Amino acid sequence: MKKIRKFSNSLGIAAVAFLAVSDAISAPALPKPLTPEEQQTLNLINANRPSQLKALPADFHARFGATHSDGKYHLTEKPFLIEGAEKLLDMGTRLGKFWFTIPAAKKCYPFNSTWPESETLVELAETDYFKAVWKMPFKTILLMTSSPSEQGWRKADLSAEYYTKITKDYYELSAHFYRVYQDRPVTIVFQNWEGDWLLRGIGVKWEPPSADWQERCSQMQRWIAARQAGVNKARKEFGKQSKCIVAHAVEVNRVADAWKGIPTLTRNVLPGVEVDLVSYSAYDGINSGEPLLFWKCLEEIRQHIRTGPLFGPGAIMVGEYGIPENDKPERIRERCDEMLGVMLAKKVLFAAHWELYCNEFAGKPEELKANPPVTPVKDLNLMRGFWLVKPNGELGESGKYFQELWTRAETEKKKQAINR
Repeated sequence: MKKIRKFSNSLGIAAVAFLAVSDAISAPALPKPLTPEEQQTLNLINANRPSQLKALPADFHARFGATHSDGKYHLTEKPFLIEGAEKLLDMGTRLGKFWFTIPAAKKCYPFNSTWPESETLVELAETDYFKAVWKMPFKTILLMTSSPSEQGWRKADLSAEYYTKITKDYYELSAHFYRVYQDRPVTIVFQNWEGDWLLRGIGVKWEPPSADWQERCSQMQRWIAARQAGVNKARKEFGKQSKCIVAHAVEVNRVADAWKGIPTLTRNVLPGVEVDLVSYSAYDGINSGEPLLFWKCLEEIRQHIRTGPLFGPGAIMVGEYGIPENDKPERIRERCDEMLGVMLAKKVLFAAHWELYCNEFAGKPEELKANPPVTPVKDLNLMRGFWLVKPNGELGESGKYFQELWTRAETEKKKQAINR
């Protein structure tokens, strides 16, 4: 079971929630033996596994990276945000994902840090800690972003001024990044956290759905459209003068629920609003360990979304995927390879592994709430194992796998440059 412990409401306000994602997943059983079409799909997935590819995509570093957020340990005396960002780069990736809300900054990046007060996202972007990250040689930066203006988006009869303020916030933030990266080809993506939980309430299974579910879906469309409008406005004004790309993604997470007749963000919200791309927090697609289920979930998303001209139709990224290595130590390298095979075959634009340093304690939620471990954690057994790097500084199995790939990608890139 994937227990989630992170900052998780529609506003990015600090909130801790423990829930079992996989408990409510009841995806349709895959037929045995496989149909010819499923076998063909599986063959395609296997052919695209990095272990089977003669060469990785030239932009592999910029497309596949990891998240640094709310880790429960640190390895240096540097400010925690900066430590993690540098560690990602040292491992070889050029894609980093970070939590970027005013409340989350202090909670997600506490070690060796004294965060100043910020009132707007632009002010947060201008803090010394984040300014240091912006100067680092990332090619892709994914930001779980929410502004103070977005509180209460599920309320009925919100005024036009409410949505105008959200649009203004995202316009100003986008314009800021167009200025910061005017001379650098960097892709910045703003996204929400797992949108199906935002739509329903964290951990709410909707069996049956809330009586007001259709109204909630309409409210979410207006909220998403307001965020996207701000990014669009800034892109129209500044995009041609800047080398960077600023984009807006909506993240879904309960894709397989649609097969049970439960309303989902994918089927019941996204067809009514155009966005730049859609992010998938993929635990309901990967927890079974069946690569065909992951494929089916990505197919489900692509069938229902409307993505604009920036990336084109069917633009998808995977905002979260990972394996808790202390809980599920079997086949870690092989499962990572299978997941990347699915994503490469489906031409996923970006993907962020969950995560660099583990953020989840081992144990029962009620016991942890009453007596949480002291941080920074030193004992590996106190963590569930969502890590590339362990508390002792050693690489986990996923960490070894990804570092090898990033090293391989760099070697292949240099060889290609010599042979030109």
